[in-house]
Amino acid sequence: MRALKIELNRISVIDIDGADVHAELLALQHEVGGYIETVPLHDGAVMIVDEEGLLKQYPHNGIASLISKRHIFGTALIVGTDGDDFEDVPEQYLEWLRV
Repeated sequence: MRALKIELNRISVIDIDGADVHAELLALQHEVGGYIETVPLHDGAVMIVDEEGLLKQYPHNGIASLISKRHIFGTALIVGTDGDDFEDVPEQYLEWLRV
């Protein structure tokens, strides 16, 4: 699955490898630094963040906060959804990287 990774000073596209749901969850946790929380976005995509980012005193992520319309701390990922499953980041988010 492809995800848009929003770090404090960089935006990139990454591949999340997972042979099964458990492996995918572990890969997502690794990317954000802890247990995941999903933040619904207005277009059906979700932002995945560390649910304890504020408690861990991660720095405020201004770009992710602007997109989600709430305060986000630390690294964030944007992926698409298909019901309860995650899928590739929607193409519209990749347009930001083509400017």
